[in-house]
Amino acid sequence: MGLFNRKKWIRFYSMSTGVADLHPIIPASKLKRKWRKEQLKSQAHRDEITTRKCPAKKAAAVWETLATKIPPINFWSHAVTCPALHGVMDNGYILPCPADFIIQLDGSGNFEWRSNTSFYGGRFITAHIPEQTDGMRNLINPNQNTDVLDYTIKMETPWRIQAHKDIVFIQIPVPYWEEDRFSIATGIVDPRYSYEVNMQMFWHKTEPGEYIIKAGTPLAQWVPINRDFLTSKAFDVVIETANKHDLDNNEIMEYNRGKDLFGNTTLGERIESNADILKLNKNNERFN
Repeated sequence: MGLFNRKKWIRFYSMSTGVADLHPIIPASKLKRKWRKEQLKSQAHRDEITTRKCPAKKAAAVWETLATKIPPINFWSHAVTCPALHGVMDNGYILPCPADFIIQLDGSGNFEWRSNTSFYGGRFITAHIPEQTDGMRNLINPNQNTDVLDYTIKMETPWRIQAHKDIVFIQIPVPYWEEDRFSIATGIVDPRYSYEVNMQMFWHKTEPGEYIIKAGTPLAQWVPINRDFLTSKAFDVVIETANKHDLDNNEIMEYNRGKDLFGNTTLGERIESNADILKLNKNNERFN
């Protein structure tokens, strides 16, 4: 890293040869989602139609929007352009499955597994008994009526982690990814004492049969954050009713929202404009 490199550092290393070469941990921004690619292409096509190719059609659509208050379909922006979604999909690192394995269920709640390989120490797939996750495993997707195997499948990967003393990781299931066989447990990984990279898999397919997880399958996303952010003592938090400065700033925001005809500004322009207006809130002076 070098004596004068002031970046906070992260090191993932595999205890098994070949894994880091063939199925490396990758930046989350490099994960290719089919639906995302398709919707970005579709959005670009709509933008082309509404903003450049036909000014007359654009003007007619704006007129209709002002009359009905409902933008035509070509004027809607898909959620794929949302900055919040970009933030959660493109930050951190994706941990892929290091090797193929197969899970067999017999319908009684038990499972068996097989693979061509094992990793450091002869380990790969083990399990947590049902009593270790009683009361929590069915809360993984509580609003989706999702089945969960009583046993939690534990994958002991060959990966290990080192990081700067200020860094911890939030582990989450890969967001907006087409995976219905399992969900990875959400949690915080502290490399200061937890150096093995193991995956706790809440298994959703409970019907009898065989289920193959291929090497390279995205398992989880790790998002690095500063250790100090884990304690509320690191922040001065104020929870209160809006004051005059907030109301004044909101009035400016409301004006800004309505001053341009629909479709006449880009998402990037609106984000920049909002950021500039929020800087005008005089409450900022209380904390600077």
